[in-house]
Amino acid sequence: MFKTIMMISLLFLILISTVNTNIEAASSAKTIGLSDEFVTVTGADAIYGNPGAVNATLDRFTFELGLAGGLWNNLLINDYIDDGMKDDLLDKVEDGFLVGADSNNGFKLVVGSVAISSEGRGSALVELSNDVTELLLKGNEIGKTYNFNGSKGSGAVYGDIGINFSISPEELKEEWKLKDLRMGLTYHQLSGAIFALEGNGTTIITYDENGDAVVRGDGYFVAKYNELEGISDNAAKGSAFDFGVYADLNDKYSLGFSVMNIGALKVNKIHEIRYEYNEATEEFEEVGDSEVVKDEELKYQLPSTIRLGGKMNWNENIDLFADYSYTSYHDGQRDHKFATATELTWLEFLPLRTGISYSTLRKDFDWSAGMGLKLWIFEADLGISDLMGLFNKSQGVEGALNLKIEF
Repeated sequence: MFKTIMMISLLFLILISTVNTNIEAASSAKTIGLSDEFVTVTGADAIYGNPGAVNATLDRFTFELGLAGGLWNNLLINDYIDDGMKDDLLDKVEDGFLVGADSNNGFKLVVGSVAISSEGRGSALVELSNDVTELLLKGNEIGKTYNFNGSKGSGAVYGDIGINFSISPEELKEEWKLKDLRMGLTYHQLSGAIFALEGNGTTIITYDENGDAVVRGDGYFVAKYNELEGISDNAAKGSAFDFGVYADLNDKYSLGFSVMNIGALKVNKIHEIRYEYNEATEEFEEVGDSEVVKDEELKYQLPSTIRLGGKMNWNENIDLFADYSYTSYHDGQRDHKFATATELTWLEFLPLRTGISYSTLRKDFDWSAGMGLKLWIFEADLGISDLMGLFNKSQGVEGALNLKIEF
């Protein structure tokens, strides 16, 4: 029973993770190393955090290849969990068990004030109800009714072609007495596959005289999606935009603000699978014909984020970052994230980065680190998280690698 429910609830999350290698909240190696997509990070990395800061560098040309991915949850840690810890963890996740995944890979080209990107992206968030969470973590309590209501999930695997344009309004810059001011907008054209997952009903697990499990109830899961194979013929399509402002107040302080991922994917022909318990076979089974195409609209709202933050040039070799972000997800989850980081450039060819962040959705701190390697016009960046795993307290993993030519 444990394995069956886990398999059903994470079916499409696993699906997304596997297909990302075929097409592939996006991140770069630098932003992962800093622990967040800070709005005061400039250059090609700013495409993920602030479109107004993409052109806020002295470089006039950038070509970058990158890949990034992450998986997280708000319950399980990479350590042995005893019975006492199980109760504490369940109290911590009173809103349910969350599992999320994100990935992106592709290229970015920045020439002057214009940037073009082409990426494959994946994003998913699955939430299990309190009862299902307790069943997964502590096992079955004989005679107890487990409620599937509230279990839900959604996500997408899609191609993203974006164009960014940023300007520097000289009149405003002079009027506000700023060293620099940039405003930018990114438009995204999207095409891919989306899914929605929902659980309903209740289940009771008892045991017969032979010790075999007996499952009763009307609990079931429903999954809706558009077909991944032949996706070009029946793709979910949509668009999105990002807007951002970046300002250097003086040589020491910078501020940024952005609104990211305002958009959605939609499809009008879908497949639907229903899984419910079959008392005869004692297994969850597929009900209906998954090959049938239904004329029904399915929509996936991208996780939209508002960001606000600042940067201080402590000295010529140390930059300090601080950010706040608010993210709204398709199924109604909300996340407030606070992050701070530093970048050290004592060795100009080997910048070092580290940062820490706290997410109210994950109810967890993440510690990140990264580094770069610069050789003439060539640069490589690596970022990893969560380093709390060194102390067996990690609830996720994230990493990225970027290679670029910049001058």
